[in-house]
Amino acid sequence: MEFVGYVVKIGNCYLKDRLNLNYTICTRFLDAKKITKLDYAKKVAEEIGGTVKCLYISDKKI
Repeated sequence: MEFVGYVVKIGNCYLKDRLNLNYTICTRFLDAKKITKLDYAKKVAEEIGGTVKCLYISDKKI
């Protein structure tokens, strides 16, 4: 498995974009913004009341 980054989850939605304190959310995990720095992900999650989730990918089939 390979670490890709972090996503911010808000209830059943995910952070898609942040521009000048305007937030866009989405319901699809694939559309979520991938954040590479944990400190930034924590800051954004704290601002909007979300949680930080780690994102991993794998090329192995289950």
